[in-house]
Amino acid sequence: MFYNLQTVAIVGAAIAISLVVAAEPEIQPSIATSAISGAYIVEFADAVDSEKFIAQLAGEEGVERVSSRLDFKSSVFRGISFNIQASNGTAQETEAKIAALTQVKQLWPIELIRLQDANVTWTGKGRSLPERRRQANQYTPYPPHVMTQVDRLHTEGFTGKGLRIGVLDSGIDYTHPALGGCFGPGCLVTHGADLVGDSFDGSSAPVTDNDPFDACHGHGTHVAGIIAAKASELVPGGAAPDVKLGAYRVISCAGYSSTDIMIAGVIKAYEDGSDIITGSVGEASGWGEHPFAVAVSRIVAAGVPCTFAAGNEAGANYGLFSPAAPSSGKRVMAISSFDDADNVSSFTSWGPTFDMDMKPQFGAPGRDILSTYPVALGSYAIASGTSMATPLVASIVALISQVRGTRDPKELERVLSTTARPANRTSSNGNSAPGPVVQQGAGMVQAYDAAHASTTFNVPNLSFNDTSHFESEQTFKITNRGGKTVTYTFSHKAALSATTLVIGIYRNSKPELFDQHATLTFDPPTIKLEAGAQATVRVFAQQPSGLDAAVLPVYSGWVVIDGKSSDVSSTFSLPYIGAATTMRSHTVMAAQRMWLTRTDDQLSPTVPANATFQIPVPALHPEWAVPSSPESGLLLAPYALPDQLIWLVMGSAEVHLELLPISVNASLATPKDNGHGAKTLGNVAGYPQTYRKPIGWLNAFNGLLADGQWAPPGRYRLTAFALKLFGIRGRADSYDRYDSTEFEIRYVD
Repeated sequence: MFYNLQTVAIVGAAIAISLVVAAEPEIQPSIATSAISGAYIVEFADAVDSEKFIAQLAGEEGVERVSSRLDFKSSVFRGISFNIQASNGTAQETEAKIAALTQVKQLWPIELIRLQDANVTWTGKGRSLPERRRQANQYTPYPPHVMTQVDRLHTEGFTGKGLRIGVLDSGIDYTHPALGGCFGPGCLVTHGADLVGDSFDGSSAPVTDNDPFDACHGHGTHVAGIIAAKASELVPGGAAPDVKLGAYRVISCAGYSSTDIMIAGVIKAYEDGSDIITGSVGEASGWGEHPFAVAVSRIVAAGVPCTFAAGNEAGANYGLFSPAAPSSGKRVMAISSFDDADNVSSFTSWGPTFDMDMKPQFGAPGRDILSTYPVALGSYAIASGTSMATPLVASIVALISQVRGTRDPKELERVLSTTARPANRTSSNGNSAPGPVVQQGAGMVQAYDAAHASTTFNVPNLSFNDTSHFESEQTFKITNRGGKTVTYTFSHKAALSATTLVIGIYRNSKPELFDQHATLTFDPPTIKLEAGAQATVRVFAQQPSGLDAAVLPVYSGWVVIDGKSSDVSSTFSLPYIGAATTMRSHTVMAAQRMWLTRTDDQLSPTVPANATFQIPVPALHPEWAVPSSPESGLLLAPYALPDQLIWLVMGSAEVHLELLPISVNASLATPKDNGHGAKTLGNVAGYPQTYRKPIGWLNAFNGLLADGQWAPPGRYRLTAFALKLFGIRGRADSYDRYDSTEFEIRYVD
């Protein structure tokens, strides 16, 4: 669901809203997420019996009902998701009760995810057989396989045989003739699970079973064909036609999913023994600490390569710093899309993460891809997106694993990154140059070169960080694994620099591109390595000049390595990124656009200064109660709560909402230094919050504080603090600050 300033709907007590400012290039995202009221994920601190935990939670005071949703029992993630209904109090109060339980390591609200409709431009439905054949046979050999060198590995006999790819998507129509026509042992789709059910839309719990059949959505069936469809006169063969597929259905017929369903799906794929896991699913984030990204990152750390779509958010509400979770996770391969061999798709979401972790990693063709589709929907379709590029890269990972005899995610990422082929973009002044690494990644993957590379590197990319943390010297190790002496020469290929912001604090959804770039030198500039030898190369960088630090420019490029032996030449490239600004200098919270409103009338203007809220008295303090009065002037209607809007324009790793006393009985409450510039009574219940993406949300306050105490009657402000990017926790100058208008709290029966 989308929200703007004119129409604000509530889901529970805190809701995400997209704030549209007509004068600024911020428009609504193509994927909207919102918290499902009363739904949470808990990660357990230790081994915990899920049923006992649910029973304990149900016994907490004020809890009317608790029902489990999904149980996570894995070495990479142990926990449970559930719905909880409380008899009274705000969502923040409920969250505070859950978080206080000793078994809880992490607590996250569950977000509803609405997958945007695939950009399908053609289906076989209603088409005659000859017309379908003409469409399928328009190009021979299949261009995406040629552009990525898949055809060359097929010629050598590599088809992914013996490997299992877990596909996280909308399920697969395994009755399709090109997808084996069956499900189970001996079939192409050998195993899987449905983690969501046909009708899931967030209003009820997911329905699970062991049949991942997809006849109603099509996205997963299209993905499956890109990986492993059998070649026919109607459809090109998949890139890894001899792999076995596991189908993990996490998207309903209507295109809905949720955070816990996604996590359950990827854990199931891991526990079932997938050699590779791929997903063309996710949600805009920018943080590697998103719960879905955390789960996938742990799977990668456990030795399973994972490819996930970087997203299709370019041109929507997001510009730079918007890779989708879980592709934003550490060592997760985030995949970009290319229109053809020379052009990155304009819709590909931009990296890097807010921690300056390079995203995407690399990409593949993703525009106008012909593949299988559910039989009921036409059997074949042409679609576009990073969703289409991602399964092709997963297939290539399988082929390279087969050639090189390894499934080590680190090695596979390194060989794919250093052999990828960069594509060009056009700068704002019309010059054509290599496009920014933070949209295309290292470039388009080259399967044959990666599979047979005899020169390897110890890192997949470099980062020079921002101006304040500028690491002007970087090193990498290069190893000659071939049988002959090779002479390597190092040079620099600069990419266009991209701007994050327009003038002011708002992100530009269509970043401007400029020719200014960093300068690199190398020590040594040339090196000769005998067979089996290794050397360390130092890279020295000078940041670009002529870029406006106020618009948060990100520069990038490649260290180019040309190798020559007695009879063979080869070229490798190592991508790098950096920010030509001090990240901490940029605003993350739009304090001047925030206001205090009221829960009974959020569409009204800002609550005037010195208004009095008549809040329900807490059961623990009946002595605070006074008679209520009808609304009159600055005395607001009984039971209307203060409702504070917080609006982030960049991500923040730590957001506080604290209660600052103006006039209160000192015997009832003592303000303390909060460590970042104010004396307050502490955070309100549900805070601090961590790793928030740029979005706005409302926060109803009923008097409960994060420590379980209640704010006594008195005059207050609500004060928000958002940690800046690369900010130092506990330092006042590392936070953006907002102070609400003054208001009075009066407790009534």
